Amino acid sequence: MEGREIEARLKEFGLNEYEVRAYLTLIKSGPLTAGELATLSKVPQPRIYDVIRTLMAKGFIITSQGRPKRVIPLSPDLVMDALKKRYDERIKEIKAALEKMYTPREEIGSVTVVKSRITFEEHVRRSVEGAQFRLSVAVPYEFLKKIKSQLKAKKEKHVRINLFVYGGGRVPPIASEVKMREVPDPIIIIQDRESGIYLPYEALTSSSSLLGYGLVIRDNHLLFMLDRYFYQALWPTGKTVYKEERKLRIPEEYIHIRELVEDLKTFNLVGAKIEVLGRFVRSKEPVHITGKIKDFFEDDSKVISNVTVETEDGERYVVGGWNASLEDIEAERLILLG
Repeated sequence: MEGREIEARLKEFGLNEYEVRAYLTLIKSGPLTAGELATLSKVPQPRIYDVIRTLMAKGFIITSQGRPKRVIPLSPDLVMDALKKRYDERIKEIKAALEKMYTPREEIGSVTVVKSRITFEEHVRRSVEGAQFRLSVAVPYEFLKKIKSQLKAKKEKHVRINLFVYGGGRVPPIASEVKMREVPDPIIIIQDRESGIYLPYEALTSSSSLLGYGLVIRDNHLLFMLDRYFYQALWPTGKTVYKEERKLRIPEEYIHIRELVEDLKTFNLVGAKIEVLGRFVRSKEPVHITGKIKDFFEDDSKVISNVTVETEDGERYVVGGWNASLEDIEAERLILLG
């Protein structure tokens, strides 16, 4: 960082021109008398004592005991840590005050329109951090760097992650499966069945702002459509560059029935015990059953998947997934009990 940029940054933290000159002079030269400091920093002699007092009050310097007194710069590490603490406290206070005043102006039902890059990245961060079961992510390679460590942490907590990357470069094993292709498409993040983020690829081509706007979706029907787009239109077009060996953990929880069916085939689990939480398709009444898996079905395109569950009292139900319409039950959570 150049000298002028350092001076500009210090001014952002509330220092004036004379204070910046004095502090930088002390940093370079070490302890000085007031007279020496005035001469070397080119701060007018009549102003130097005022500058010393204000720098002390702001936590940048101290003065020695004895004669002659010397002005001593505090280490940049101590100064920056103190500044960060003060600014963090102020930000926390003003954030709390603003949130009490805030009335959303750009929400349409359960869809939030995002026009700021900072706000968009914050929504992405919250979405990744909030995932409990599943993340579906499609991002450019350069943007992946911003969430790489978060994805790794979620994978270590057994969140299943499908990652689609636009562009070239090495992607570490931070997801359950990674696909890549050169041609970009929209940025998509789907967290569980709770929220989705959609942003046209072109909107990220500026380094500082969004060229257009993004959508944060919490509407169940729109989120289902986004999920279908991700897995039916986008996911098959990528080249698999990493896929971890699937290890079954019991109990295993699913929010997508297609993943349950995949495990049923992989691990030969017909006859296993399962818990189903959801609602009846026709009456919309909530349902919670436990039984054994008697059969499963999946069409060639993997659009329709379901399982047949028999309860202890002999009742049989065909259980479908998200937005099921042909089955008896729409499952929201499926817990494989072994």
